[in-house]
Amino acid sequence: MGKVRTRFAPSPTGYMHIGNLRTALYAYLIAKKDGGDFILRIEDTDQGRLVEGAVDVIYDTLKDCGLLWDEGPDIGGDYGPYVQSERMNNYLIWAKKLVENGNAYYCFCTEEELDSRIPKKEEGGEMIRRYDGHCRNLSKEEVEARLAAGTPYVIRQKMPSEGVTTFHDLVYGDVSVENKELEDQILIKSDGMPTYNFANVVDDHLMGITHVVR
Repeated sequence: MGKVRTRFAPSPTGYMHIGNLRTALYAYLIAKKDGGDFILRIEDTDQGRLVEGAVDVIYDTLKDCGLLWDEGPDIGGDYGPYVQSERMNNYLIWAKKLVENGNAYYCFCTEEELDSRIPKKEEGGEMIRRYDGHCRNLSKEEVEARLAAGTPYVIRQKMPSEGVTTFHDLVYGDVSVENKELEDQILIKSDGMPTYNFANVVDDHLMGITHVVR
């Protein structure tokens, strides 16, 4: 597999807490146990919820606890930049690659249309609205016409509707999910910003991350 590379990738939407520190500690120990690298990445794509001073708290807390990173925003590295808002070009490029190979699509549905077409339902104590795939099979011509007209859009992942997706977790072993339970989640939001779930996967791939601690 090569050199072990782990990352701690907090979002500065609040101040560091014990759960964050626990995750950072495990990621640090896994890397250092095998002579690997521990990377600090700041995931600040949720611009509306950023908390002033939160990044400084992250730096100070890690340093106070002796969890020193080998690559990060303040010291650089071969895979920078290490702040997501400075990596914006990467996400749209990869999302469009998924569109080109048929694994994602442009969705032009407005919030009003979604509200009228898909009522929210309670799932696990939350009101959830599962996207109905309305734009999933738009023709290439219709998509191009809407893009040319400047119609706002998001890019959604095109999930398989049948079968099972399985991944291997070092703690829990093989974890399987029926694809029919998975939604066509948004990858790129209407403001051009990537969603958290998409951005961190792209960055983990490009930065060569071998182990993810949750």
